[in-house]
Amino acid sequence: MNNKTLSRIFIVLAAVFAAALLCGTLYDLPVAQALYIKDCAPATVTGFTGFAIYFACCTFFLGVLFRQLLNSSEKALRRAVVVAAFVYLYLSTAILLGAGILNDRLFTGVFAFPVTFGSCLCTGSVFYIPLFIFGAVSNGTRYDKELVKIIMTFVFLLSTYLNCTVIRPHYRLLADPAAEFTPWYQLKGTGKLFMSIPDLISSHPGSFTSGHAMYGILFLVLFPTLPEVFPVLKGKEKILMITGGAIGLAVMFSRMITGDNYLSDIALGAIAAIKMCFSYALPKKGGRLKFWSKNNDA
Repeated sequence: MNNKTLSRIFIVLAAVFAAALLCGTLYDLPVAQALYIKDCAPATVTGFTGFAIYFACCTFFLGVLFRQLLNSSEKALRRAVVVAAFVYLYLSTAILLGAGILNDRLFTGVFAFPVTFGSCLCTGSVFYIPLFIFGAVSNGTRYDKELVKIIMTFVFLLSTYLNCTVIRPHYRLLADPAAEFTPWYQLKGTGKLFMSIPDLISSHPGSFTSGHAMYGILFLVLFPTLPEVFPVLKGKEKILMITGGAIGLAVMFSRMITGDNYLSDIALGAIAAIKMCFSYALPKKGGRLKFWSKNNDA
């Protein structure tokens, strides 16, 4: 698949989600009323699965990049800097994903763990440190380190920041949706300039924008990158991209069924992620995506 075809795919997606944003602008509340199913277990599981897959990819590729940079650094001081940087990156990512797990409705009704920095770090480490180690021992020399711009915790931090500074309650939390609903273009900020520690590790009532929609779009870039680490997947980039897209769409739809996001939240999150795909995945001058197999010119 060449650069022009990939560009067209992202352009079509941008147009689709722009239309979805227009639809949400006009009909957010009716769409939410039509799709919402209280305590829908399959949709809740699907939404959490999208979150889990995204952070699994992040942690795995952090391990891959760590190995590559460590091998390319011959001087002891440079290697020490790399180790220090990745200790910080791993700890911060583990805390964020641990917080996501402990605050998810799948777990809050079963476990009663206190949500602290320590509990978030322990939870994230238990679930994901094997993936980091697996990535570190994989063949990192064939990995495009530019992709790290996408897979870091930027998406999570962006959506969390907006959830904390522009409060739009989830549809499922509104006692009277018809009276309490606020269109996205009328939302007002809380006046916060920075996130506090509780903001980072606590559950947020805000739905604007959808971090899950961002994850779903980025699956289109993350999944086809796997052959750069696992040669056995070479030639299957198209299938991987379709698989990532299908999972992403399922996650987005599930978020509306559970009442966690409005259609406009989904559309805006997706559009932001598409912009990231254009900025970091597509080369500035001709050629193919670096992670795309040169043999796939169809």
